[in-house]
Amino acid sequence: MNILTYDKKSLESKNGRLWTSVKTRIAVFFLLLLLPLVLSAEYQTHKVEKGETLYRLHKMYDVPVEQIKELNNLTDDIIHVDQVLKIKETSSDKPSSPAPKPTPQEEQKPAKPAPTETPKEKETKVPVKLDLPDDYYYTVQAGDNLYRISENHGIALLELEKWNNIADSKTHPLRAGDKLIVKDPSAYTGEGKNVVESPVPVVEDKVTAPADTVVVERIYVVQKGDTLFRIAKENGMTVDELKERNSLSSNDIKVGQRLWLVGNPPAKDSSQASSSSDVSVRTDLFMPTQGRVTSEFGMRKGRAHKGIDIANKSGTPIYAALDGVVVFSGVQRGYGNVVLIEHPNFVITVYAHNEKNLVKVNDKVKRGQHIANMGSTGNSTGPHLHFEYRVKGTAINPRKVLPF
Repeated sequence: MNILTYDKKSLESKNGRLWTSVKTRIAVFFLLLLLPLVLSAEYQTHKVEKGETLYRLHKMYDVPVEQIKELNNLTDDIIHVDQVLKIKETSSDKPSSPAPKPTPQEEQKPAKPAPTETPKEKETKVPVKLDLPDDYYYTVQAGDNLYRISENHGIALLELEKWNNIADSKTHPLRAGDKLIVKDPSAYTGEGKNVVESPVPVVEDKVTAPADTVVVERIYVVQKGDTLFRIAKENGMTVDELKERNSLSSNDIKVGQRLWLVGNPPAKDSSQASSSSDVSVRTDLFMPTQGRVTSEFGMRKGRAHKGIDIANKSGTPIYAALDGVVVFSGVQRGYGNVVLIEHPNFVITVYAHNEKNLVKVNDKVKRGQHIANMGSTGNSTGPHLHFEYRVKGTAINPRKVLPF
């Protein structure tokens, strides 16, 4: 009896060990099958470019923001230019290195034959955000045209067309009250909720605007149905003023003709061009501000400095040098907050880098009137006034006319 019991227990013990061994071998077998897949697991990556956010990567790759943060051990939403981020896990059936992944821009384009030449310009899709800040928009005024708007905001007409999905600036209708994007929407890094991808490819602009470039002209391109009377009325001028400014001998105009509303057309002959030697010394200008001159008119670091810099503390009052009409009050590249005033005899004065402009377009100002406060906006190393005196578009040394 004891022998039988012992044999039975011994047999059960052997069967149990055998079954455990079988299960272990099965587990090892499946582990060996899965090992190549585990070893071949890879991650799709993305190199961060200027202006990109985690929200934009989420829209670009259709993956949750939290997944990107978890894969890259991010504790907040801050990412940096040139940072390489894991986007999502991918796997390959081949143990060898996988082929390079197409960029998001390439994934959005239909398949086509490889180009014979390398394109010189890179096309990207710019997200047009419906909740851009107010300073990204301009409200169209009566008499405006796209060319004038681009000039007054210091941007290329091509950029204005692409940011606003305009096919042809010559035929595109503009109505007073319309809103146009006048700043590059791709430069906005805020994470808005209402984001729409624009189908319009934007060519990256590799050329930066010169720092000392101020728009002192407003030009109107004649449209179908325009008359001199209508153009003059919509821009606060008389027909005679418009004709005199553009050297017109009759009221006849044609579609596409350019009319100068501020400034003057280029001289047809070099002998007609104004130069500093032609300008007689004036004594009727009001000193535009108080301070010390830190940079003179002329060449500076290999570039033309078209005015004179007068430095003082921020908030120092800036005054109109002569009676005139404000033709621009806003922000321009390099010059920050700037005011342009047109005076009789084809004279324009420029007041740049202001902390705050106190006048608006079409305001009539008097000699000595407080028009702005000194600041350091735009390309500036400290608070100062950059003052220019121009005759028919030509910059003149302000020391010839200011009462120093």
